[in-house]
Amino acid sequence: MSRLDDPARLAAVESLVAFGDRDDRFDRVVRMARRLFDVPVAAVNLVDDRQQVSLAQVGLTSSVRPVSESLCAVAVIEDRPVVLPDAREDPELAQHPAVVSDEPAIFYAGRPLRADGHVVGTLCLADDRPRELSEAEDRMLGDLAAWVEQELDRDRDQREAREVQRRLLPRQDVRVPGLEIAGHCQPARSVGGDFYDWQALDGRLQVVLADVMGKGLVAAMIAAQVRTLVRGTSPFNSVAATVTRAAVDSQDDLDDAGTFVTLFAVRIDPRSGEMEYVDAGHGLAFVLQPDGDVRRLASGDLPLGAMAGDDWTARSGVLAPGETLLAVSDGVLDAFASAEDALAAARDLAAQTPDPATIVELVTERVSELTTSDDLTVIAVRRETT
Repeated sequence: MSRLDDPARLAAVESLVAFGDRDDRFDRVVRMARRLFDVPVAAVNLVDDRQQVSLAQVGLTSSVRPVSESLCAVAVIEDRPVVLPDAREDPELAQHPAVVSDEPAIFYAGRPLRADGHVVGTLCLADDRPRELSEAEDRMLGDLAAWVEQELDRDRDQREAREVQRRLLPRQDVRVPGLEIAGHCQPARSVGGDFYDWQALDGRLQVVLADVMGKGLVAAMIAAQVRTLVRGTSPFNSVAATVTRAAVDSQDDLDDAGTFVTLFAVRIDPRSGEMEYVDAGHGLAFVLQPDGDVRRLASGDLPLGAMAGDDWTARSGVLAPGETLLAVSDGVLDAFASAEDALAAARDLAAQTPDPATIVELVTERVSELTTSDDLTVIAVRRETT
């Protein structure tokens, strides 16, 4: 037996209801079920303690109904398949609202669906006429329910992956007097290998942007490892030493995954504008000048994981008052025919606005309009003029 108000069960249902960007997987299941069983109604329903919500349905006029009007709640509570050839003949259900409604479920067959170890809903069939469910049809309904459960498990994996992605980004804004900062990360899929981070270190601002080759959960896990290593070692090491230690500590995992990480890390002194930075194969950091000109920061070192035993050299520069440091991932390049075209777009951007948040928004919008094939990360830091 399953309690509708069990907190753990409700949490599992809530996470499934809240998870967005779902494709038509469940729609395909219910359409197939209606054809296979020749019924007017088929649905994948989730049931909490108050209502039934359809993830997919055919033949129903509403996707939400109270638990009191749901036959699926019976299957969830009893945690077993429920088959009613004629619900009017069941003494306990003959007066159930679903049976005596304007859209009566005279015939009902429901298979409980499990996710995260809990019964969360059903795959169900309904008809306004009595009918039997053969043994072969019952097995077929069970196979379809198992298919739905596999998709629910896949959704769980995607939710966990998105949580990994969320934790790659700064949990709160950083405040360093004299500097304005904004950033955005947009994975091409539900999860990707880009990340950015920032932290204040002895009055200076450190900004990191990294891009793991590849996409998906493996790339996100490696990104999480690199971020943790960089953030943890930065307070006690120079930029170059921080990158080197992160590379050494992650080398085995990068080798196992057959991947590498491009990375740009910079520390900026807001008083003098002095920048100390390492560009590990990234090459996509620019300084936007107030007059609309752009200079590209030098890049000469290899990505993390490209060659075991390599080291990284810090370079220096100055961010003058009114200038903006712009760093992007290579997802930006997919929107332009060449790096020169991207640089020309950066010049246009420099002439449009000095505001870091607006710059990040404009870059994101421009790239999103032209391509969605790669992860996109943008970060901008402006040194104030006074």
